[in-house]
Amino acid sequence: MSEKSVRQLEKELAKARRREASEHKITTSRNFDYIGADPKTVKKERPGSADIPGYIGLPKKQKRRTENKW
Repeated sequence: MSEKSVRQLEKELAKARRREASEHKITTSRNFDYIGADPKTVKKERPGSADIPGYIGLPKKQKRRTENKW
């Protein structure tokens, strides 16, 4: 191949890439739902072990204590 034909191929490739990029349609989302948890939800408290008859469960997790940081 001569140098001129390579240049022509490069120009054609650039034109084809521009044409492909211009034909790409951007679609927008029409979904306006909340992101994450629904804000209308109500937090339900867990029943205590005294509320459920005949249930012997594990003790509640204690807050993790950190060691001396300094």
